[in-house]
Amino acid sequence: MFKDIITVAIIIIFLNPDAAYAKVRGNSIVDGLHSKILTEQRELIVHLPNNYHQNTDLKYPVLYLLDGQRNFSHAVGSLDLLNQSYMAEEMIIIAIKNTHRTRDFTPTYDESYNRWGVSGEADNFLDFIEKELIPYVNKNYRTNNFKVLSGHSLGGLLAIYALQSRPQLFQAHFAFSPSLWWHDQMIFKGVEDFLASIGQNNNVLYLNLGNEGGDMRSSFDRYINLLKVKNPKGLIYTSEIDEQENHGTSAMIGQTKAYRFLYSVNQCPDDVIAQGLPAIKQFYKNLSKKNGYQIQPSYSTIKHAAYNALNKKEYTKAIELFELNLKNHPYLPDGYDRLAYALEADDQLKKALEMVNKAIEMSLVQNAENNSYKHHKAHLLTLINESTS
Repeated sequence: MFKDIITVAIIIIFLNPDAAYAKVRGNSIVDGLHSKILTEQRELIVHLPNNYHQNTDLKYPVLYLLDGQRNFSHAVGSLDLLNQSYMAEEMIIIAIKNTHRTRDFTPTYDESYNRWGVSGEADNFLDFIEKELIPYVNKNYRTNNFKVLSGHSLGGLLAIYALQSRPQLFQAHFAFSPSLWWHDQMIFKGVEDFLASIGQNNNVLYLNLGNEGGDMRSSFDRYINLLKVKNPKGLIYTSEIDEQENHGTSAMIGQTKAYRFLYSVNQCPDDVIAQGLPAIKQFYKNLSKKNGYQIQPSYSTIKHAAYNALNKKEYTKAIELFELNLKNHPYLPDGYDRLAYALEADDQLKKALEMVNKAIEMSLVQNAENNSYKHHKAHLLTLINESTS
C-alpha cells in the first residue's frame, strides 16, 4: 500500500512538475534553546523569508508566535501570500512550542483553573522571552529592532499583558479572541494608568473576536470601549468582531488582517507620494527615527509614485522610480515587469523585453506565478516584429 502511494505521488509530480513546488516559499527549520529561567528546553519552529539567503544585507522584523505548533502553518502561509501581493512586510517567524501553556500565558494564579495546570507565571515566561529568547534570535538570525508578539485565546491575554507590563519589549501586539476574562478580568487592574502613560511608544495593537458571548464578549467589549474613551496617542490600534468565525478560527482570519493592518501603519500617505521622491524619503527618514531602525521606502510606495509619473507621461521619471524599486528590491520579479511597462511606454521595446525576460527568470528563482509576464513578453515580441516589418 505504501509503495503504491509513493508511486502515485511520483507520477503526479512527473505529469505536473509544478506540484513539486506547491509549498510555502522560504525556509522552515527546527531550533531550540535551554532556558535557565524556565529550567527546561524550549523548542522553536523558525521560518525565514523567501529572500533571506539571497539578500544577505537585509535585516528583518521578527514575529514571535505563541501556540507555535498550532498556528505556524497558517501564520507562515498567510504572510507568504501577502508578501507576494505586496500587502505585508517580510518577517522572520519564531514559533514557540508549548510546554505548560496555562502556566506561561496567565499573569495571575487562579486555583479555579488548576485542571488546566499551574497558572500565573506569565512574568516568568516574559522574562524568558526578553532575557533569553530574543538575545538568542538576534544572535543567530538577521533581525532589526522591530518585534511582534502574536497570541490567541490565553496567548492573546499574554499579548495584552505584555503590552501593558512591558510596552518597550514589543513594538506590535496581535491578540486574537483574547481571554481578557481571566481571573475576574484582572487585566483591567492598572490599565487606565498604563493608557495614560503610554506616551509616544508608538505601539501597534490588533484585536479580534469571533462569534463568542459570555465573559469572552463582555470583557472584550469593555477593553475596546476603554481604548475608545482614553484614545491613547502612543497606541495605534484596531479591533474587529467577525461573527462568521468562532473561537478556534479567529486566529487564522485575524492573523491575515493583523499583518495587513501593521503594514498599513508604515505606509506613506497618498498626499506625500504625490509630492514626489524627496517627500517620500523624508517620510521614511522620520519613520525610521520613530521606530529605531532604518526603513526603506516600501515597494508599493515607489510603485505608486512611478505610476503617478507614468500617467502624466513623465516616462523618464517613471523609469527612474521603477529602477529605484529594483535597486531596493532586486529579487522581486514584479519590479522588472513594471519597469518593462515604463520602457514600453517610452518606445524602448528591446529594453522592455530584456526586463520581462528578467522577470520570468526571477520568478523561477522565487517560485512565483509568471503567466502575466509570459503574456507581456508575447505582446512585446508582437510589437517588436511589427516595428521591424
